[in-house]
Amino acid sequence: MLQRILPAIVGACLASHGFAAFAQDEALGPPEILQFPLQAGETAPRAVTGPFLRKAVEDAADLGLCQALMTGAGHTFPNGFQPTDCTAPFAAQVRDRDGIVHWRSENARPLKCGSGCFGRPFSSGTRNVDRPNLRETMLYGHLDFTIDPPGPVNRDLTYFYEVHVQCKAPNGARTGNIEVKVDVGDPVIGDPGGLESVLDFILLPAQISQRIESFIRGQLQAAPDATVPGEPCRSIGVSLATNPLFDSAPFDPVAAGIGVRPGHGGIVGVLGQRAKVEFLAITRKPLPPLVAPEHAQPGNAAAGYFTVYLNGAVVGFPPPLGQPDGLVLPPEGGTIPMNYCRTIALDGADRLQLLFVNGLGGAVWSQFPRSAKFGADVPRRITTGRWIVVPGTGLPSPTTGQPTPAKPQSVVLREFELLYRITYLPGPVLTDSAATGTGGGRHPPGRVLTDVLVDHGAVLSDGSEPATPCREI
Repeated sequence: MLQRILPAIVGACLASHGFAAFAQDEALGPPEILQFPLQAGETAPRAVTGPFLRKAVEDAADLGLCQALMTGAGHTFPNGFQPTDCTAPFAAQVRDRDGIVHWRSENARPLKCGSGCFGRPFSSGTRNVDRPNLRETMLYGHLDFTIDPPGPVNRDLTYFYEVHVQCKAPNGARTGNIEVKVDVGDPVIGDPGGLESVLDFILLPAQISQRIESFIRGQLQAAPDATVPGEPCRSIGVSLATNPLFDSAPFDPVAAGIGVRPGHGGIVGVLGQRAKVEFLAITRKPLPPLVAPEHAQPGNAAAGYFTVYLNGAVVGFPPPLGQPDGLVLPPEGGTIPMNYCRTIALDGADRLQLLFVNGLGGAVWSQFPRSAKFGADVPRRITTGRWIVVPGTGLPSPTTGQPTPAKPQSVVLREFELLYRITYLPGPVLTDSAATGTGGGRHPPGRVLTDVLVDHGAVLSDGSEPATPCREI
C-alpha cells in the first residue's frame, strides 16, 4: 500500500509546484514538470469523464473473461482474440457471473463500485530522468475476479492498474493531444490452492491494457498527429464530483481567437522574447578512485551522443566531420570545444529549463525563472550523473581515509560536463492602451494579441537576429 501512496503524494506535490518555476542549478533526478501544457481548472469546457474510463476498463475486462472462458472450453484463436469472437453463450456467462472465472461480485464492476475499485483522480506528473516531464492526471484501480474450478476451493484473482491521462505535447510544444495510457500489473492470486489449476484462466495484463486503450482510441476524436490519438488540448487537470462516478480529467481545447485579455492591469502580453543558448564545450571527467575503467564503457559509440532539451524541445548535437559515431572523448578526461547554439521562443514562459543527456544514460538539469533573466549572461557548467554498481572492497577511501563498504553499492558517476551560456533577448512589451488604441498608443505592426496562448513553435528561425559566430542547430 505504501508503494502506491508515495507516488501519488510525490506527484501531487510536483503538480502543485508546476504553477511557479523555481531556480535549480545542476540537479540530478527527474526534472520539474514543464510549464506547458497548463494545469486545467475544474470547470474547463472539455473532459475525459469517469464513466467513459470506467466503461473502457469494464468492457476490456469482460472481453478478457470471455476469452478465458472460451479458451478453457477448447476454442482457439489463430489470429488473436477479437471482440467479434466472443459468442453469445459465453457473453451471457460473463454477464451473469456463472463462468469458471467471473467478477467477484456484481459491485466489483467499475461502473458500479464507486471508489471501491476505481480510485479518485489526482494531479501528478511523469518521472523521467532523461527526457522532459509533463503534468498528467492519474488514478489507481483494481479488477477483482474469482476463479471457481470444480471442487470445494476457489481463488481470488486481482489485477491492479494505473490510468494516466495527459495532454501529450511533443518536442516542447505548448499544446498537444489527449492521450490515455493504462498500465495493468501482474495478477495477484489469493490462497488457498495450487497455482497450476488456474493458469489457463489468467488474463494477460498486456492484453487488458491494449483492449482498454483500443476502446479509448476508437472513441476519442482522431487528430492530425497519428501518433497521439485524441482531441487537441492545451491543459489537463482534475475535477472531483460529489459522486465518484462523475470524477473527470478536464482539459481546455485548442481554440483560435484574438482579443485583449481583460484584468491584467497595464501589460497584456509580452511577445517576441527569445533566449540564445550557446554550447561551448564538453569535458569527460576522470573516473573517481576505486571505479574500474569498464564503467566508463570505453569504445562505446553512445558515449559520443548528447542531447539537450530546452523547455522540452529537443536539441541533438551533430557529430563533427569525419566522426560519424559522434563526439569521441577519451575515457579519462579530455575536452572538446564546440561552437553550437540554439535560439528558442520564451513568449509567456516563466522559466528556461535545460536538460543535458548522454547516450550512456547520464542526465542532469538546470532551470532558471524569469526573475533571474532565465539564467542569462553567466557561463555555466553542468555535469551528467548516472547510477552504477561498484564492488565493495573494505579498503580505506583514498580521499577520506575511512573504510569503504565491503558489499557492492550503488554510486552516482558524474561523467560529462557541459559548458554553456544563455543570452536573453527580450521583445517589445504591449500594453492595454497600445492594443486598444486608447491613450494615443498604437498597436505595433506585425503583432497580434490573443486571448489564448499561441504556440509559436519551440524554435525561432525568422532570420531577424544578426549573424553570430555560433552554429545554430
